[in-house]
Amino acid sequence: MSSLSNGKETARLEFNLVFCVTYPIFLVAVALSRLVPRSSRWSVSDHDDGKSIFKVAKIATYNSIPFAFM
Repeated sequence: MSSLSNGKETARLEFNLVFCVTYPIFLVAVALSRLVPRSSRWSVSDHDDGKSIFKVAKIATYNSIPFAFM
């Protein structure tokens, strides 16, 4: 039982580590994307307008993390 619990804790630690590394990258990318006109801006989801850069960076991070574990 402890090995299963240890595996979950390890996976959670790895997820948090990847999140903490990638979130600042996406935060900078989203902040820079807000400086360009809307017509040439990339979006994370269809409903990015009106959301804070922190929320959009969090969405982008959660969308990209599964690819780090593939």
